[in-house]
Amino acid sequence: MVKRRSLLRLGTGAAAAGLLGSGAAYAVGRTGGETTAWDRLRRALAGQLVLPGDAGFEQAKQLEVAQFDTIRPRAVAYCTSAKDVALCLKFAQDEALPTAVRSGGHSYGGYSSSHDGLVIDVSRIKSVRLSGDRVSLGPGAQAIDAMTALAPYGAQIVTGLCPTVCPGGYLLGGGVGLQTRKFGMGSDRLVSAEVVLADGRTVRASAESEPELFWALRGGGGGNFGVVTAFEVVRTSVPTMINFSLEWRWDDFLPLVVAWQDWVLHEDGDLACSLGVMVDDAQPGAVPQVIVTGSFLGRAERLDKALGALVAAAGRPPKSKSVSGELPYVQAMMQNFGCGGYTDQECHRIGQSPEARIPRETFVLDRNHLFSRPLSHSAASAAATAHLADRRAGQVRYLNIMALGGQANVPARTDTAYVHRDTQFFVGYSIGLAGDQASDEDRQAAAAWVAQGLATIASYSNGESYQNFIDPALANWKQAYYAENYPRLQAVKRRYDPHHFFRFAQGIC
Repeated sequence: MVKRRSLLRLGTGAAAAGLLGSGAAYAVGRTGGETTAWDRLRRALAGQLVLPGDAGFEQAKQLEVAQFDTIRPRAVAYCTSAKDVALCLKFAQDEALPTAVRSGGHSYGGYSSSHDGLVIDVSRIKSVRLSGDRVSLGPGAQAIDAMTALAPYGAQIVTGLCPTVCPGGYLLGGGVGLQTRKFGMGSDRLVSAEVVLADGRTVRASAESEPELFWALRGGGGGNFGVVTAFEVVRTSVPTMINFSLEWRWDDFLPLVVAWQDWVLHEDGDLACSLGVMVDDAQPGAVPQVIVTGSFLGRAERLDKALGALVAAAGRPPKSKSVSGELPYVQAMMQNFGCGGYTDQECHRIGQSPEARIPRETFVLDRNHLFSRPLSHSAASAAATAHLADRRAGQVRYLNIMALGGQANVPARTDTAYVHRDTQFFVGYSIGLAGDQASDEDRQAAAAWVAQGLATIASYSNGESYQNFIDPALANWKQAYYAENYPRLQAVKRRYDPHHFFRFAQGIC
């Protein structure tokens, strides 16, 4: 950690110093005397400070996945402005506390919380404003809330497939979604960002102002260079979408995956599509489902023709086929969010509001590699064999082959920090454990299965991995996430966070 007072004295300013006073005079223990540093921080914040023992702490410390509930921060600060963030940064440095920055809490590594430290939570900075072709977003604006706010204007933004993901993490690590092939990565739509730096200054990063920081923010990953308190992105226009799903037999997987890859690469950016292998309970003898699913951003007759071409190329008819027809964007996305039939208020994580109905995941591991060319027959065969290995009841297994490319591959590899510009396919193994009573043995078996799957496909991949689905077990993460862009990211880190205040296990250093 940065030594106390070594950094923020340089830049936070008299206002914050006067509000908090000297950290030396107050203990930050969980209990204390009549006045503690926590009391002073609580009074200084416009937002809310939640400590262990306070009502709401158990909810405040939660991340998206319950496997990280063992992390118990010393406090969670719900910030409502850049000033609140600067106060928290000063406090943490004065008191030599580790920190974590959190918007939606979806880090697969649990990096958006902090053992025995301060969580700087920006989920309440969530305004959404449309001005011309630009959308201003708070880092805590969940995908469902941004969609709802923009709907009356017929405007959209590039988002992912989870309704509670926030731009505070999503945009900084790239941002893959149903609009990626048509409009590029989420980070490619970024015009500017307001960033609170470790020294307490607030800067605006854009192509004209702080251009190196702006370059790094477009794919360099969250939590590395500062705390973003506002984004400005270019809106998209998707009046209607068509959702579709086709299921094939497990015996059809190999010829289907070869045909599907060639088919999807020859379709234009209106097609967003994945081929998945799913088993709800990996007990011995369970037969996986093979599902081609996605959304189409064009007209129904074009999709009908395209799906017909896929079936012909596969040489085998699907077991079942479902096509929604042309739907208004919001209705189609509610289906994709798993919120069909829900209101927008219900389409939130349980605990975030009284109406929320989406449960948290209990335990999930997700590991991935990227591919610059289609999987060969032998690669697909190896991937399928790995999916079947070491069957164990209670495991939910998923092999996801997702088509990328399109507009996401128009920029050069070094134009932004997001380096994966020659990637055509994302291939990932995911595993979840049913129920909330998973044993250590269950978890170890799950980790072993997903590790074997990743090792199986590694030699066929381009050696890179998608940084937004961060993987704590990935040994060569610097090369996998950032490749030739890592040295430049290090230079940005040295310039904007010279004392490495912002740090986590896979942070830029």
